Amino acid sequence: MKELSVYFCFASFPSMLLTPYPLECSELSVRIATSGCQSSRASLVRSLGLMLKMAVEPTPSQARGLQNVATPWCWTPGGTWSSVPPTWLVMYTIRDVDGEEMSYPLQLTCPLHQPWNPREIVCEENYMEVSAIKQVPPANHKGLEWMTPPPVWSEEGLREWRVVFRVPGDQQGSDGRPSMKEKTLPVEMAHLLGYHINTTETRVLLRCAYGSRLAYILQEKGIEVEVVSATILYKHHWTLLRVDASVACTTNKASMDGKHILWRFPKVLSTLVQPPFRDKGLTVGVEGRYLSDCVARQRGYDIQEQDGAVEIRIPFGAEGGYVKSQVVDGQYSQSYFIDLFYMHQWEDSQSAHTEYRSFRPLSIIHLPQTPILINKTNPSEGQFSVSLGLFPRDVSLSNITVGDQSLAEQLGVYLSQVPFPNGTHAYLLKTPFSHHLVSQKYLGQGYRRYSLAVTFTLTISPHSDLYHHPATVEAVLQDVVLPRVDGGCSDKGVRLQLHYGNMDTQWEVYVGGRRLDWELVELGDYALETRQDYFSMVIPLYGLGMAYEGLSLQGLVVTVKITLEDRETAIQEHTFTQRCVFLVKELLVCLPDSRMVVLVDTSRVSSAVNPRLTSLLDASCVPIETDGARALYSFSLDSCGTSTTLVEDHLVYTNEVRYRPKVPIDLKTLSSPYPQFSIPIGCIHPANGTRALTIYQPRALPAWPHSRASRSHHHHPGSQQHPFIRGRKRNGLPAGG
Repeated sequence: MKELSVYFCFASFPSMLLTPYPLECSELSVRIATSGCQSSRASLVRSLGLMLKMAVEPTPSQARGLQNVATPWCWTPGGTWSSVPPTWLVMYTIRDVDGEEMSYPLQLTCPLHQPWNPREIVCEENYMEVSAIKQVPPANHKGLEWMTPPPVWSEEGLREWRVVFRVPGDQQGSDGRPSMKEKTLPVEMAHLLGYHINTTETRVLLRCAYGSRLAYILQEKGIEVEVVSATILYKHHWTLLRVDASVACTTNKASMDGKHILWRFPKVLSTLVQPPFRDKGLTVGVEGRYLSDCVARQRGYDIQEQDGAVEIRIPFGAEGGYVKSQVVDGQYSQSYFIDLFYMHQWEDSQSAHTEYRSFRPLSIIHLPQTPILINKTNPSEGQFSVSLGLFPRDVSLSNITVGDQSLAEQLGVYLSQVPFPNGTHAYLLKTPFSHHLVSQKYLGQGYRRYSLAVTFTLTISPHSDLYHHPATVEAVLQDVVLPRVDGGCSDKGVRLQLHYGNMDTQWEVYVGGRRLDWELVELGDYALETRQDYFSMVIPLYGLGMAYEGLSLQGLVVTVKITLEDRETAIQEHTFTQRCVFLVKELLVCLPDSRMVVLVDTSRVSSAVNPRLTSLLDASCVPIETDGARALYSFSLDSCGTSTTLVEDHLVYTNEVRYRPKVPIDLKTLSSPYPQFSIPIGCIHPANGTRALTIYQPRALPAWPHSRASRSHHHHPGSQQHPFIRGRKRNGLPAGG
């Protein structure tokens, strides 16, 4: 239930059928169970559900008239004009939501401030009417009376009246229009055909509904007009008098012209005008109130004359009308209602002054409307600012959905309603870029795009219809801090630090060409340690991802190449290479190019062995580099006396490092005093297929200071994830560092 103030405007006239004149209004405040008011004055009363009951008993003529009016009128009980404003007692009834009724009396007073014009024509929503002054011969007119003048409201007098209707005939006239033929009917017969005719001492009135039996349609300036062409004949004494009771009303509906409602009507209706014609002006109004030119312009109304027709353009939803929202086939739409009228005044040879008023409720039904989404985001502020509107009062926001989650303000989404002076409103949404439901995409050069996919759920009153409006807003900001990699060498292997940057989920990390995932961490025996802004990773010597560069007496030269790649575009954004040299005593390397590099240690022999005096099976293959205890060889597998054996699907290449001291000739026949030194070496490659790098340790190296069983992950407090490591974590992975 809601409070609604309603204004009823009534007119004072001597007959229930005479034209109403807009006068002072009484304000009536009632409680009604309704979602809104219709634009039409007639349908307003119906929508309020007011039951109007007369407190006085009307005459039979008045009662018939009352049945044909859509709004309550007041009149003088005697049917004659009086200097005293007439009073009407009306009972109005209120029905509440429980169906209970309460009635209250209301006394209406209808003063007439201006006299009637010689001719007044009214085109209402459901009827048309003409009221003209009754011509009376001068008082000194001589002659015998035709009949005794009856009382004004006597039906006996009207029986002598005749009405001449002119209707189109079957033949064409000189102007191309059908020739007119006349039909003369008694007033009583005209009443039976739906034409209500009445008279007072000074005026004659004709009123009829649209589509009456003797009405016809013609085109004026391309606009359809319904015409009733009639002349009322009556006698005063012995004088035959006539009153032109013709009336014409446009029947065209409003149409849409872009974003405006367009209504056209002829400026001059030829059936109502007799030259010469003198225009006295045209005025437009809304809801029974005239609008000044200034107010009309403020509301956006545009009134122009075009080729003899008046065109009124009103912005859809403009002030003065009423907007109703609907959801039709999932599409938000609006209907617009406006109770428009115009008054045109003129003079011609037929009437000293004609006032023509047309009341036309205009409506545009179910016009699809896409709500306006305005992206007010300033990327430098770090948050989305989006408004959706404009909505009338019957629309309210009931939910916001991002992805598959319904959000509330406590989840980091700020919502507010923004009102506007014209009664509409919009909804403002603010969400920080850092919200977990805001998606991000790296664009390169430090730029990233933030995207917010949101669905607004709106409720339409009064039936709670739902409308879902999806929208996606984006903002681009140069705020990306790329991940950074630092490295170093330790006694355990190659240590790497991967700094997350501020967009860590965008990247794939590759270690030596292998994607960094938990499987690689396990197989490579990597040790991990997590910090707030980075995590460190130690790749042990000979671990997966480590690349062999060379072997010399100075040590084993290895590199670890870290590549950061955009997950979506596969573009490499950053590459880091860490090079380390590890001191080794013995090592054998089988290269993919069918070469073997071997470093042997001769210091383990109890008797001194000079590494410079060692060679392979082919004595000509001597070390390429030696020091006091080690010899370095590098040779092709098809040289230096290397033998090849096929074992199943593999080729086994074997050779031997021997000690070959220089023995004096005179001692060659004696037992050699030098130690026997021989180290077998070899490589295994597939007989068919790609050969890979293989590193062997001829002797077991000392165990690491920590054993696998004693390792445990070290995490920074509150950090339980490694953003750069893909896949699922397994139990028992190496950790520490």
